[in-house]
Amino acid sequence: MSLIFINESMKAREFLMTIRNTKVLAVYTIASTKVSTIPGISIAGKSPAHILYTPAYDVEYLVYGVRGCSELPITPEGIPTPALITRACLKTSGFPYIIVNAGSFIEPKVPHMVLPSRCVGERIDESAALPPGTARRLFSEAYQLAQHIRKLADTFIIGESMPGGTTTSLSIMTALGYNAWDKVSSASPDNPHELKKQVVKKALKRLAEKYPKECDVFTVVDEVGDPLHISLAGLTLGLIENGAQVILAGGTQMCAVLAIMKKLKGQKLTNMIIGTTRWIVNDITSDIRGLVLEIAPEVPLVAIDLDFSKTPFEGLRYYERGFVKEGVGAGGTAIAVHTILGLSADEILNEIIREYNEVMAYVQVR
Repeated sequence: MSLIFINESMKAREFLMTIRNTKVLAVYTIASTKVSTIPGISIAGKSPAHILYTPAYDVEYLVYGVRGCSELPITPEGIPTPALITRACLKTSGFPYIIVNAGSFIEPKVPHMVLPSRCVGERIDESAALPPGTARRLFSEAYQLAQHIRKLADTFIIGESMPGGTTTSLSIMTALGYNAWDKVSSASPDNPHELKKQVVKKALKRLAEKYPKECDVFTVVDEVGDPLHISLAGLTLGLIENGAQVILAGGTQMCAVLAIMKKLKGQKLTNMIIGTTRWIVNDITSDIRGLVLEIAPEVPLVAIDLDFSKTPFEGLRYYERGFVKEGVGAGGTAIAVHTILGLSADEILNEIIREYNEVMAYVQVR
């Protein structure tokens, strides 16, 4: 079995049947938050400071491959960025895609679209995440972008790259009234829940002191969020409200996107699923199913059943030990390839291994 249906399985199957003969466009949005520089929060880079470069490097590799990116997309242990999964799927499928910059620390050296109000998110334990009014502008800009690209396709894959995003997503969901404590995932098998709690509690305390009464979604994001999730919410709402089908391709961060949309829209969300990986839904240190059921139980959650345990590469097998798990739209992109092209999880795995071989051959030459 290539797919795992977590909830609303009938609705999920109907959605996947609907997209089989449609035009597809993938949209991978990048941004940075200085929350990722807090030691111990994220392992998505050589050092806390270096982590800020990861989103740009991810999409450089996605577009140009290992020979055209500024940084090799692999750790010294051989663990690859999840962009490797996404790139293998895009090469196999030929799906068109675009890169959207919502606030990357550095400009990626690839053709891409930018949101005019893009900015890097600040450390939410120390100060407001964004300048006042930024969240509202980012949402509006992303919503307008969605209305333009809606003309290009019927089905959209929405992925992201932003280290530190599970911490800011925890902050957003909690500030909006959801119980997300201990439920967000991590790129590490040792999910640093206590550290995340410390950061988020400081942010929420500051928010409560500044706004003793309830504040709106945009103020919440400006104060304790980041530039990414509000942009993804604008993109997604702009698409589904114009009749498109959307695969939110990611892990527990996508639940923050659901939370923002649910608070703004005030009704059930339609024409969409969350598409992720088996590693996320099986992760005992997080609870994506619980988050979806609390925030938007009407949205189906589907995972691709990729298994790296029998691959010949130790670097890939690290995924089975709880490293990385998801990112850069990996799970949702693989689900689209399986659904639209009919490739099984094993066939997708073969393409991933082929791509990994190419990366390692280049690494050894260097």
